[in-house]
Amino acid sequence: MPDFKIVISDPQTKEPNTAKVKVKVSDTVQVNQGEKDGKAIPSAKLNEKTKQDLGLDQFVTVEIEKQEGDKKLRIKGHFKVEVDNSVPQNEIWISQQMGEKFGANEFEAIAYRTKAFQVSVDQSKVPSLIGAKIGDVVDVNISGVPLKLKITGGSDNSGFPMRFDFQGGAKRRLLLSSPPGFYPTEDGMRKKKTVRGNMITAEIVQINTILVR
Repeated sequence: MPDFKIVISDPQTKEPNTAKVKVKVSDTVQVNQGEKDGKAIPSAKLNEKTKQDLGLDQFVTVEIEKQEGDKKLRIKGHFKVEVDNSVPQNEIWISQQMGEKFGANEFEAIAYRTKAFQVSVDQSKVPSLIGAKIGDVVDVNISGVPLKLKITGGSDNSGFPMRFDFQGGAKRRLLLSSPPGFYPTEDGMRKKKTVRGNMITAEIVQINTILVR
């Protein structure tokens, strides 16, 4: 079965605390199969004080800036938080696979509470999503992390967006006056556009969600 690309946003993250941290590869961090390719949520270990200082909940983002020729590139990694008080303060330990993504076994980075991230999951591993609708809250388990997610939208394998006000999982051409699917440039504008219904089917490839606590 194809993958769902699940976009997970944290509505409680406004302006997160940021801090410079030392990031190190550690053999004590478990490698989750598929984490380097975005098919699993990688783990990161840090102590309780660092977690509190950053205002973290379940996830932390690590970001570096690299110079390649004339371009500056930003590399980000999103991790599930594992508290381990053997980790020194202002340090974060990651797996060897994720160290390869950043290109170093030890480096300085900026860390902050994750606003949003995307993970690709085989449809067969999240059966609760099939048949769910926009507005529904579903329980899923991704890489061993139990999450409660509210579905806010999505798009199909042709790029057509889901509409909350169109019932079912079919694709249809509708007369629209507002997004998603149509963004009017003048008041009162209406146009026929192809959209998907509000139910998730096997043809949906991207699902937009927010964390529910």
